[in-house]
Amino acid sequence: MKYTLMSTTLTLLIGSSALAGGAGPAPIVTPAKPQPVAPAPRPMPAMPQPAMVMPPCTEGGWAKEAIDLVTSKGLFIGYPDGSFDWCNAITRQEVAQVLARLLAQMPANTFNPAELDVIRKGVQDALDGLKALTARVDAQDQAIADLQAALNNLPAPTVGATGPAGPAGEAGPAGPAGEAGPAGPAGAQGEVGPAGAAGADGAAGPAGPAGPAGPAGAQGEVGPAGADGADGADGADGADGADGADGADGADGAAGPAGPAGPQGIQGEVGPQGPAGRDFVPPAAPFRYGNYIGASYYGVLQNAVGTMARVMVGNDALFGNFGVRLTGDITVSGSTPGNSASGILTYRGTTGRFDGILGVGGGYNFDRPSTPNSTGTGSTFGELLIGVDYRVLDRVALFGEARQHYYFDGTNDNISSVAAGLKFRF
Repeated sequence: MKYTLMSTTLTLLIGSSALAGGAGPAPIVTPAKPQPVAPAPRPMPAMPQPAMVMPPCTEGGWAKEAIDLVTSKGLFIGYPDGSFDWCNAITRQEVAQVLARLLAQMPANTFNPAELDVIRKGVQDALDGLKALTARVDAQDQAIADLQAALNNLPAPTVGATGPAGPAGEAGPAGPAGEAGPAGPAGAQGEVGPAGAAGADGAAGPAGPAGPAGPAGAQGEVGPAGADGADGADGADGADGADGADGADGADGAAGPAGPAGPQGIQGEVGPQGPAGRDFVPPAAPFRYGNYIGASYYGVLQNAVGTMARVMVGNDALFGNFGVRLTGDITVSGSTPGNSASGILTYRGTTGRFDGILGVGGGYNFDRPSTPNSTGTGSTFGELLIGVDYRVLDRVALFGEARQHYYFDGTNDNISSVAAGLKFRF
């Protein structure tokens, strides 16, 4: 940055001298035919000054207390020649060595609160210095942008009209050896020659990528469901037994008290038991097929904006509730994570016509770079899946699912997607 600013400043100084006219011989004006005077160049606008460069690193200083602490603990032991190079960047190998020494000392040799405060202060001072450095870098970037804008806004230099040729000089006196006089003035400038022929056309560019795959075919019609069996009739209730006859009234006593009540009639017989109805049989659980194919069309809103189609085939009852599934994701339009294929192991839990699905596996993306700085394509990923199916009919189900892809190409990207669609079971 320092040398760039110096080079930019020298360029501006040289350009200012050229636009101001510089030093050179004055044109010769002939008294016979005055010529128009060229307009004076406009003054160059003031240029912004570049920001100051951050002073060089000084060992010790604001980090001295933290440095003394970690060296006294034996976490930093320096290089074999006794130097530490505090101003140089630390490597991953050196960080690993420091962490290994720290773990080897724990828990016997740990930091007390006062030492932790010293480390926190050193870290905070480092962060403050980083913010100051960031501000200086931003100021330098702004200064460079202002210089570039000023250069772009400079007026084009105006070239003055060429003055006429001066008169021929007088012949010099004859030399002692009779030498010839000086040569006459040069002739007028010839006309500019015609422009050269245009260059040949460049070679044609490579062919564009193939278009996206067409949409999946329409789902076949679902066969009719079988009729439900008739329910058994309820058994008839048994008839009630007849009431016993009332006893006869006693004779009225002559002027005496009322006689005792007659005896209660005999209880009638109980009617026969009605026939028992058929035992209740609960309906059978909905029949489900293990094999399935499915398709969905969904939008991508994370890290890209576009639409994709998903096709799948699998069996979720290979070993009890365990199964396998193969999935393909195909770009339809816009910007997407790319075409990919994956395979996972699944576990299913079922209640009625609802199925819950969990899956884990991996796959391969055909369009992502294999590494962040690579020009080749193809990247592997791990996959997690959670979803739910509802079987509208024995062979047709609606599904919704969420998937998470973790890429192993050095970017540590996690890309999620949510999709819904139809499954056909067979």
